[in-house]
Amino acid sequence: MKKSVLAILTLGILSIPAFSQNLESQIEKLAKEYGCAGCHAVDKVVAGPPYRIVAKEYKGKPNAKETLVKSVLGGTMMKWQSKARKYGIKIKMAYMPAQHGVTKEQVEKLIDLILKLDTK
Repeated sequence: MKKSVLAILTLGILSIPAFSQNLESQIEKLAKEYGCAGCHAVDKVVAGPPYRIVAKEYKGKPNAKETLVKSVLGGTMMKWQSKARKYGIKIKMAYMPAQHGVTKEQVEKLIDLILKLDTK
């Protein structure tokens, strides 16, 4: 019995990195498909903030998903300039244009994944 419990716990702990890599792969795939990868990546600044920093800024906040969906579909101006300093990054673009090439459902799907990123 003890060996079974230990084996289950070990498998669970070992699967955490695999889950994280799978999540990141899903995000990268959708970002490329939806046209987001030209400005965003999971862990590095391309032109806009990395997705992990976006998750850190919004995870656990009320209306985080709705706020991000509105930002993506409606565009933003100077939203990340002050936040960039907070996270020690330099944003290369002052605005994000409204994204008309994706549906609200597609954006929600990507944001759901982004908000699941490990932010520690």
